[in-house]
Amino acid sequence: MSYRILLAALTGLCLTASAFAQTAQTPLQARYSGDIPDLETTLGHDFGDEITPPEDAVDYIRTLASVAPERMQVFDYATSWEGRDLVYAVIGSEANMARLDDIRADLQQLADPRGLSGSDRDALIDRLPVVVWLAYGVHGDEISSTDAALWTAYHLLAAENDPVADTILEDALVIIDPTQNPDGRNRFVNSFAQARGLQADGYRYSAEHDQPWPGGRVNHYHFDMNRDWFIMTQPETRGRTAAMLEWRPMVIVDAHEMGGDQSYFFPPVADPVNPILTDDQMAAQDVIGLNHASWFDRLGFDYFTREIFDAFYPGYGDTWPMMQGGVAMTYEQGSARGLVWTRRNGEDLTYADGVTRHFIASLSTAEVAAANRERFVRGFYDVRANASDGMAGPAAILLSRETNRWGAEQLARLIARQGIEISRIENGANACGTDLPDGGFLINLNQPAGQLARALLQRDTPLPPDFLELQEDRRTRGLDHELYDVTAWSLPVMFNVAATECISAPGLSGDAVQADDPVEADVAASATFGYVIPWTDAGQARLVAALAADGVPMRTSSGAFTIDGVTWPQGSVVVARTSAPANLDSLMRLHARRIGASYSGLSTSWTESGPNFGSFQFADIVAPRIAMAWGEGTDANSVGGLRYVLEQRHGLPVTVIRAGSLARADLSAFDVLILPEQGGGGYSAELGSRGAASLTRFAQGGGTLIALGDATRFITDPDIDLLPVRRELAADTPSSSAAEGATVSGSIIEDETALQAALEPRNARPDTSPGALLNITANADSFLSAGYSNGAAAMVTGSDIYTAIPLDEADTVLRFAGPDDLLASGYLWEENIAQIAFKPFVVARRTGAGFVVAFTQDPTARGYQAGLDLAVLNAVILGPARSRRLR
Repeated sequence: MSYRILLAALTGLCLTASAFAQTAQTPLQARYSGDIPDLETTLGHDFGDEITPPEDAVDYIRTLASVAPERMQVFDYATSWEGRDLVYAVIGSEANMARLDDIRADLQQLADPRGLSGSDRDALIDRLPVVVWLAYGVHGDEISSTDAALWTAYHLLAAENDPVADTILEDALVIIDPTQNPDGRNRFVNSFAQARGLQADGYRYSAEHDQPWPGGRVNHYHFDMNRDWFIMTQPETRGRTAAMLEWRPMVIVDAHEMGGDQSYFFPPVADPVNPILTDDQMAAQDVIGLNHASWFDRLGFDYFTREIFDAFYPGYGDTWPMMQGGVAMTYEQGSARGLVWTRRNGEDLTYADGVTRHFIASLSTAEVAAANRERFVRGFYDVRANASDGMAGPAAILLSRETNRWGAEQLARLIARQGIEISRIENGANACGTDLPDGGFLINLNQPAGQLARALLQRDTPLPPDFLELQEDRRTRGLDHELYDVTAWSLPVMFNVAATECISAPGLSGDAVQADDPVEADVAASATFGYVIPWTDAGQARLVAALAADGVPMRTSSGAFTIDGVTWPQGSVVVARTSAPANLDSLMRLHARRIGASYSGLSTSWTESGPNFGSFQFADIVAPRIAMAWGEGTDANSVGGLRYVLEQRHGLPVTVIRAGSLARADLSAFDVLILPEQGGGGYSAELGSRGAASLTRFAQGGGTLIALGDATRFITDPDIDLLPVRRELAADTPSSSAAEGATVSGSIIEDETALQAALEPRNARPDTSPGALLNITANADSFLSAGYSNGAAAMVTGSDIYTAIPLDEADTVLRFAGPDDLLASGYLWEENIAQIAFKPFVVARRTGAGFVVAFTQDPTARGYQAGLDLAVLNAVILGPARSRRLR
C-alpha cells in the first residue's frame, strides 16, 4: 500500500494531542511541494511499496539535499567494509542551517559546562535548537526503518501548511541516519530478490523470509552492531559515534524490527535500568512515549511498552547516547521481513505497515522534542553538569601499564574515542595506594562524560535488588530470567588491565590521550647476538606474527630464562642475528613502531638460568596458515568476532571454509583450524562422521585444532572424543533412571518439599547465565598459558560447564577461580558459581603430532574481550611452533 493511499484513508483523523492539532491540519494531511522530488519520481516506487536498496536510499537522501540545500545538508561519516557510503542528513530551518557552524560550537560548549556562568548557560539554552538524531537499520534485515527515514526526510522538506513540520524545523535540528548497516541490508535485499516470485508471499517459511546464512542482521564482519557501541570495533560504529560527539544530540532514536507477530514497542523500557541513568532522563522517555500513544491510538495502531527491551547494558544504540547526556529510545516494529507477512491470526502485515509506523514514531519524536525544546536542551546540560560536579562512587580510576602495556595503551585510546577525558601518567607515580613503575593513565570520573565513564570503567554495575529478587523467584518457579543481555562489561576487566578505583581524585596531571595517538614503541639499539621479544601482551604476539610473515626465523621458549641479569617470561621469542635476513634491524623497527610493540637487544645467548637458545625447550616459530569453519552450522556472530580479531586486530589472514566442505578439504595446507561456535544444525549436521574423521587426521598430522565455546560440545562428544572432558548436568538435581516401559513404579509425595523435588526437571543443565565476567587462573606448566601469570577474566554466558580433567589425560591451561574469588564483575546464580568454580576454561591435549585446544567459552565474542586475545594467539602461534609436523 502506497503512502498516498494511506493518507487518503486517514483524512479527517487527528494525529496528536498537541496544540497544533487544535488549530490546523495534521502532518498526514499535508500538501506536498512539487519542488521536492518524491521517492516514486526518483526511484520508481512509493514509500513502503518496495524495499529500497541501501545505495538507492543514500542516493535519494543526496537528491533531497541537492534540491533543498538551504534546509538540508548531507555528511559522509564512514565507509563500510564492502565500500558503501554511510551518511547522515541534517535538516532544519533556513536560519538554523545558515548558522550550523555556530550551532556546533555552541553544542560543544553546552557539552562541557565547566566554567560556564549561569547567564551564559541560559543564553546557550535559549538560542540552541534541540538536536534530534533518528537512526535506522543497524540490523540490515530490519528493513522498514530505512524507508521510514526517507519518508521522514521528504515530509520535513516537502510538507506545506503543516504546523508540526514547521515547528520541528524551527525549533529542532533533525539528523537522519538512514542506513546504519548498508552491507547487511544489501545482503537481505539480494536474498529477497533472488527468492521473489510472481507476487509477494506471506507464508513465514517461504524462501522470501528464510534468509540464507548469515542473514542480513550483521555487517560484513558478521558483527551485531547494536552491541558494538562502546567497544567500537567496526568502521560504521566508529564513524557514527564520532558524528554524535560532534553534534551532541539530546533526543535519539534507534529504530528496529522484531518478530512479525508482534506489534510496536516504544519506551518506557523494561527493568532493569542502569543506575547511572537519572530519573529525569527516564521521565523524559515517558513524555515522548505518551505522545506516541496519542498518535497510535488515533490511528488504530497497536503497541506495547515496558515488557521487554531494558536499558541496562551500555553498548546499545540507545544506552550509549543516553549516557552521553541525551534521552534515547529503541523503537521496535513487527517485521514483514519482506513485503508481506501472514501473522498467526491470519492477518497480513505489509512492509508499508511497518514503514508507516516507524514514520509516525519518527515524526512524533521530533514533534515532542521541538515542542519541549528547552526541557531537552536543559536536560542534556544538567546531566553533563551534574557528572562534572561529581556522582556517587569513586572519583577517579587509575590504569596501570605494568602487566599489559599494549592492552593498557589500546584501552586508553578506546576511552578517549568515547569522548571521555583521560591523561597519561609518567613512570614512577604513586596514587590511591598504587605504584605505577611503568606509568599509566588517569580518568577523573567527575567530568562531563562522567556518566558514561562510570558505566564503562567501574568494576561492577549492580543490578537493582528488587529486580534480582524477582529473577530469583522466577527461577524457583521454573521461569526464565528477564535479563536481555550481559550483566558485566567493565572495560579494564575485559582488557585485562589492572585498575584502581580512587575514593578521591589524586593530585596527578599529564598529557591528554587522543583516540588516534600512535602507541609508542620501545625499540632496542642494534645488538650483537640478536633480540628478544617478551611474550607479555597481544601487541608482542602481533609483532612476532608480522616478523614471521616476513620470513624472520625466531624461537619461543617454554619457560622463563635469564640473560645478563634480566629474566624473560615463558613464551618469549628470541631472534638470532646469524639466521636472520640482512635487513633484520630495519624490519624489527618498522613493525614495532607500526604496532607499538617492544623488544630488547641481546649481546649473548648465554643464560644464567632457564633454557638456552639451542635447547629443545625452544621451538621454531612458523607463520601460521589459519583456516576456520564458516557458513551453515556455525554461529555468524562467533565467526565474525573470531575473524575480526585475527585479521583486523592482529593482521593474521584467515581462510574461511564452509563447514560442510571440511570433510573433503585438504586440511594439510593449514597449521591451524578453528571451529567457532555452532549455529543452526551445528557441526554434527554439517560435518558428519567423515568430517569428524578429517578433524582427527588434521590434529594427528600436526595441526592445531581449536574449538570455541559450544563447538567444544562437538569435539568432546563421546563418538568423536577429541578431548576427554564432558559437559556437566546441573549439580544436585535429579537424574532420570532407565526407562521402565509403559508403566513406572509408584511413589508417595508426603509434603510440599517432596512435591517440589518431584517437579525438579530430570537431567537439567545449569541455569543459563546471561553473561558475567569470571576470574581465571593459569597453569604455569602449560606453554599455552604464557602471558597469564596474573590471571584474567572471561565472559561466561549460557549453561556449559565442563568436567575437571585428570593431569594424565589433558592439560587444563586456564581454569576458573575458586568460588570465593570467581566473580570479577556482573551477576551469576549462586548454584552456577559453586559448580563452575575450578572448572576448565581452556583445555589442551597433544594428539599425534598436533594439538586439540578447547575454549569452553568464546574468547572472541563481540570482539570485546581484548584481554583474552593473547590466549587465542598462544593457541594460533605457539601451538604450531610446538607441532611435531615434518616441514
